[in-house]
Amino acid sequence: MAVYGAPGSADSDAPQVVIEAWNNLIVDQIGSRDPSPILVADPADIENGQISSAVKWLGHPLEPLNCQDEEIAAELSDWGWPGRAELHNEYLEYGLVMRSDAAGKLRPKRFVATTELMEWWLVMAVHAPDYLLSRINAITGGNETFEGIFGRTASQWLELSAAQRTSEFMRVMVGNGRSVPPSNSLNPDHVLFMSHPINGLDDLIYVVHFGSFPYAVRDGGQVRRARIEEIFAAEGVQYLFCRNADPAAAEGAYNQAFMNGTEGAPQFRKLAFANPLGMYIRSFSRHDLFFRGSVVPAGWTRWSRGTEDTPQRVEFGPADNEDGFLDEVKLGQDVDSPILSGYQIAKRIEVGPIVVVGDATPIPRQGIKIISATPIGSIACGTAQDMRCRAIEAFKQEYDSRSRSARTGMRGGPVG
Repeated sequence: MAVYGAPGSADSDAPQVVIEAWNNLIVDQIGSRDPSPILVADPADIENGQISSAVKWLGHPLEPLNCQDEEIAAELSDWGWPGRAELHNEYLEYGLVMRSDAAGKLRPKRFVATTELMEWWLVMAVHAPDYLLSRINAITGGNETFEGIFGRTASQWLELSAAQRTSEFMRVMVGNGRSVPPSNSLNPDHVLFMSHPINGLDDLIYVVHFGSFPYAVRDGGQVRRARIEEIFAAEGVQYLFCRNADPAAAEGAYNQAFMNGTEGAPQFRKLAFANPLGMYIRSFSRHDLFFRGSVVPAGWTRWSRGTEDTPQRVEFGPADNEDGFLDEVKLGQDVDSPILSGYQIAKRIEVGPIVVVGDATPIPRQGIKIISATPIGSIACGTAQDMRCRAIEAFKQEYDSRSRSARTGMRGGPVG
């Protein structure tokens, strides 16, 4: 029997074959990892389970901010498909809808973001192509045909093997990084679902599982809770510490594996992904965004692809028949307040899965996982030696060569 429904309950009428395939993916991902003392596959197995918001983080790409300055991070992150494919790795992918003003100048009209997991769209494509098409047209408002997107009819599609359908879906709708965009522009143009390889179901389960052990450190003859930095160092994945998502998700799980304030008598709580499993927009702060002297209109924010508590999609900005553009929105009311960017909007959005936690339970002493202590600040992010910063610097040079920008950055050394 399936444990999890459609993410966000957005596709509550999805065919049962899609639901079953989705659950098989989840079970495989959880079951393929070392058994966790707290993470369970079925939230119903947690006695007195309570919904929790313990796992969430900000959605803007942190790596370019670590490596460059904020202005450059915004320029690179807002650079259409290249910026999205290279930098949007915090489980929020976004794009800017451009429209011409009265003078014919192309300007940003709306911000569109998604947290939808690619794997859900993949199982729809593999097992229910007509249903997939209905989801695409519901979001885009278009009248696409399956043959127009994939080059074959739905019946011809089902004649392919499941592996062939998977490969074709990845080629047509996902792509492979900024240099190999999807062959069809629907996902780049409409931000249907997340396509960055890090923003996947496998990585989400990995990082929550990663933090779901009762790590501890011997310090001065005492056993204390580990700092998240120490956990990443002990597991040899320091590079993951330099993002928003990974340390926040791991810490959210770790706080259940070894509860705060229980070092004298260590306790844990069982943990599971809540049903439906998905990545959701948890909050969007807009109180400091001003349009022509007033807080932006409430009607500029439109949620979709989920229930009130589980939205996976947000559009922000005026409709095509409404006055105004996003580049008229300012951060604050000062005369010299900066103009809003897509990156700044992403900084105001929290994302994360919803989890279920159980009652506090003592941790057996033999169950505690002792790791080595490390100094505070031992993991340095944004250094000149950081391989990710080198890649982002090369990406900036590519951006500069196309935009002819000659600015220099203030962080990570001079650039340009």
